[in-house]
Amino acid sequence: MDPIVPLDAPRPVKLTVEEFRALDLAGALARRRHAELIGGTIVEMSPQQSRHALVNTRLAFAFDQAIRHRHLDLATMIGPTVALPPHDAPEPDIVIAHLPVRDGYLAHVDVALLAEVSDTTLRHDLSTKRDLYAAASIPELWVIDVRSAIVHQFWAPQDGVFTQARSCPLSGPLDSATLTLTIDGTGIV
Repeated sequence: MDPIVPLDAPRPVKLTVEEFRALDLAGALARRRHAELIGGTIVEMSPQQSRHALVNTRLAFAFDQAIRHRHLDLATMIGPTVALPPHDAPEPDIVIAHLPVRDGYLAHVDVALLAEVSDTTLRHDLSTKRDLYAAASIPELWVIDVRSAIVHQFWAPQDGVFTQARSCPLSGPLDSATLTLTIDGTGIV
């Protein structure tokens, strides 16, 4: 057991992914619709609005169709919790994961691509979430700007930042930068 060291001043406690999962399994987060662990702090997300849910569903369907068409060893997942040890467990809108998918939180090493659908959270997704995913070496991130009908793509994480980025209108073919995957962006927004 670690010795108890007195503190000079009170300080917040940062939860680990394991502690967050234990709280979740114990039912402590049951009253929270969408709770994420960001920087060791439990963050409650607002409930999904209809437009966000519709775009999320359409995008997931487009990814799933493209994966099936190319017979890729990948799965489309809506809203899984992704473990980014030691202090982060976000719940991205869509994850393209390598198969097989195991029980528990999705391991960050199993993620091929993440997508955040942003209606009211664009600034947060293009800063905090982007930086979090880059630091975890997530291969590719798509941030869907629902209001402007634009997809912001980030890839090639190195030293905690994405080194490549592009923005494209959500219309016509959209190519993944890291996967042999193209979706039709027409009608997603």
